[in-house]
Amino acid sequence: MDFSDFFESLFGRMHRGAAGARQRRSGGFALRGEDHHAKILIDLEDSLHGATRSITLRVPELDESGHVVLRERTLNVRIPKGIRQGQKIRLTGQGGPGMNGGPPGDLYLEVEFRPHPLYRVEDKDLYLTVPVAPWEAVLGAKIQIPTPEGPVTLTIPPDSQHGRKLRLRGKGLPSDPPGDLYAVLEVVLPPSSDPKVREHFAAMAREVRFDPRAHWGR
Repeated sequence: MDFSDFFESLFGRMHRGAAGARQRRSGGFALRGEDHHAKILIDLEDSLHGATRSITLRVPELDESGHVVLRERTLNVRIPKGIRQGQKIRLTGQGGPGMNGGPPGDLYLEVEFRPHPLYRVEDKDLYLTVPVAPWEAVLGAKIQIPTPEGPVTLTIPPDSQHGRKLRLRGKGLPSDPPGDLYAVLEVVLPPSSDPKVREHFAAMAREVRFDPRAHWGR
């Protein structure tokens, strides 16, 4: 084919395609509406227990003159128990309107969690930072910590280091199987402004032979 034949064929196909689209619009072919997507912020407790929340969205719609405008819509959304961050809630028929009697599209809501004062969420597991005193980390201890199901007793093994993770099986997000809760130890020093604290640490510096950098070698 020479160039003139090529362009005639190309634009001829485009013309026929545009004419076909106009025919479909005017000929009554039903077209499904577009799916819409949005993000919603929920509390961690909504996932732990399930909830129904009212949300207001600004969605694009066509007005009578064919222009795109933003309009507010308020919907009641059921949040399933155990839903995770990044998962989507599908609201059937709440998307864009169909054409020529076609069905509307769906609305997909992607879930994100608001920051929680206690827990950090990773997939279906929860992480809780647990402050401990130096003697609790060294000698071991039993302390009370919060969980979504209420306070429990956590056993801190002797010689626990800063950052150690203690696993509480099944205390995370509801699932099959449920997620876990990880207690992350954070060794907190008492304030050096207290004379007794300074006295005890000075005694340890004199009497305890300990070099935290001994593994570096010489």
